[in-house]
Formats: sequence, C-alpha cells, structure tokens
Amino acid sequence: MEVIYALLHQALAVVIGVLVALGSFFTGHTETAHAPLPVPAATTTATASFPVASSAPKTIATSTPAKNPPQKSSDLLSEPKAAGSAGQTFAPDSLPTFSTEQLNTLARGALVNILCTTLSGGSFNPISGSGVVVDSRGVILTNAHVAQYFLLRDYPTTNSIDCVVRTGSPAQPRYRAELLYLPPTWVVANAAQIKKDTPTGTGEFDYAFLRITGSTNPQGTIPSSFAALPMESGDPYVQQRILLAAYPAGFLGGIAISLNLYPTSALATVGDVYTFGGETNIDLFSLGGTVVAQTGSSGGAAVSAQGKLIGLIATEVPGATTAERDLRAITMAHIDRSLRAAGQGGILTLLSRDVVQFAAEFNAATAPIETRLLLDALTK
Repeated sequence: MEVIYALLHQALAVVIGVLVALGSFFTGHTETAHAPLPVPAATTTATASFPVASSAPKTIATSTPAKNPPQKSSDLLSEPKAAGSAGQTFAPDSLPTFSTEQLNTLARGALVNILCTTLSGGSFNPISGSGVVVDSRGVILTNAHVAQYFLLRDYPTTNSIDCVVRTGSPAQPRYRAELLYLPPTWVVANAAQIKKDTPTGTGEFDYAFLRITGSTNPQGTIPSSFAALPMESGDPYVQQRILLAAYPAGFLGGIAISLNLYPTSALATVGDVYTFGGETNIDLFSLGGTVVAQTGSSGGAAVSAQGKLIGLIATEVPGATTAERDLRAITMAHIDRSLRAAGQGGILTLLSRDVVQFAAEFNAATAPIETRLLLDALTK
C-alpha cells in the first residue's frame, strides 16, 4: 500500500504541475485589455482566525481608478427549469442596482457558517468559517482552508472532527455536508500550513465546494430548494462598491462561537487588484478594513450592487484594529479558470453535473489522497 500511495502521490504532483496553467474564461466572456498587475505578496489564510501576513504592493490601478465598470459579459445563475437539473442557468445580466437593504437580504439569505469541532477536545480549537450557497440544490462555496477539515474527520481517531453547516442569527446547526470538490493543487501547496500558528498564503486556489446532504436533526428534512446567490463572471474594478457578508468571530471564544455567533454585513470599496500570474487576469482584490475583517469571515461573500457574488473572502493583511486590516477576496473568474485548468470544465460544468454522483467520485478517488497529504503534514 505504501508503494501504491507513493506512486499516486507522484502522479498527482505531475498532473498538478501540468494543470497549473490557467484556463480560459466563461463562454461568451469578452476580454478587455488591462495593464499588467503585480503578483500579491504572501497574505494570510484563516480558519479560526486570520493569521498575520505581510502587506502587498500597490498597483497601477490604485493611482488610476476606473471611471466606469469594465464592459464585460456577465452571467446570472438562476433557478433550475426542471427537478433534478442543475440549480443554475446562465442568462445575460440585466439586473438593476439593488439598495443596501436588498443586497443585505440577498447575501444573508445565502450565507452559512461552517463550524468544525473536535468531539473530545483534540488537537484543534473550534474552526469557524463562512460559506455561500451558490446552487439551489445546496451547493456551498467556501475556502479550501476551511473545507480541509472535512478531510480530517477521522484524525486522530475515527469521527474525531465533526463539521456542521449553520444558518440564522444567531447561527444554529441545520445541515450535514460533504466535500464536492477541493483543488488538489491547493492541498499540495498548503498542506504544511495546517500545523502553523500563523499560516500564510496568497489565496490562489483557496476555494472548495460542499454539498448539503441532510439535516443535523435525525428526524429533520432539508428544503427542496435553497436560496442561492448568483455569481458574477466579470472582473471587479477599482472603487467599485461591494457589500460584504460573513460570520466573523474574532472577539468570541469557543463557547460564544457555538451559542452566540451572528452574521455581519459591511459596505466596502475595491482597492488594489492583483493577479496570480496571468498578466491581465484579475484573481484577487482588496476590500480594506471593516467590521467583517475578523476571524471566521473566511469564505464570506463579496457582493456587487447587482446582487451577485463577485468574490470570496480568502485572506487578510493584519492590523491592530479591524479598520486597519485589509481583507482580500478571490474572484469568481479565478475559481473558474482554476477549475478549467484542472480539467473540471469551469464553474458551469461542475454545477451542471449530478452533484451526488460527482461528490461520491471525488470522495472515493481524490479526497483520500488529499487526506493523506494533510496527515503527513500533521504527523511530521
């Protein structure tokens, strides 16, 4: 078995090396020329808290703000047309600008808290993160550094780590979930971070999809259709106004997180934009410091004025106060390019599949290898 695992590990590394070239954007997307953007300096990933990170360089976009939004195609995810079909279809963007109150209602309707606890104390403190329902069948988009704990359910012993999906104000346990997809590229690059008190990362590939599988109540049921936030394929632009929504927990202890965790929203403005190496690709954008810049906001939503998910909160540059911190969000376009590069066909293709079958295949074939990489890092 060790020989087989070693061969699988080597094969995975080779495949990932081939796949890291970025793929193309959504079908119908019209590219707009941009000045080359700097690769961001290492910033933090977060689980129970945002670790310390270095500041990123300023960009050309900071001193030359966009006067108008880039003219790019934009796609809207809507409800399925038939039972059992994917929970989204693409249509041209024709949504008006929503009020702050309307945006807040939309964002919080799709927002979830992901709470992972060790059933007998164990090695980890409670891991609290955020997520966004992006498909009416109960598909959640969150960070890989939050979702990785689904891979460690049996560490150090069987059923040691329990992860639940919570909703409401305060957050209450509602659903069970399983991994649908977590990028192997992220695990290979970041497995060693799991033992660090102050893990770092740029946010590249830091996303994962979960699938709600049932109720936390043995006698409970789950909705036939979940409120889902549509996704935006266009790039964010400097000075664009964004609504942030998450379950921050920076000033709470473990018991308070379990009993008194509330969703929080804040308005922010896009600052610098960054690339992970695609020259004109906008993969990451700055959102400055707000009350959301706390522990537990990882996987939270960055929502455009048209009510669409344009970014996923992933990293933070630290500061003494929330106002001095700088949240960073990865773009939906980065997630789409990453999925294409990994041979998954992009967000549309992934969400058009039979997610029950796809999750079963992922958890049978890929998840065990990713788990092994994390366990190797934990036991070194």
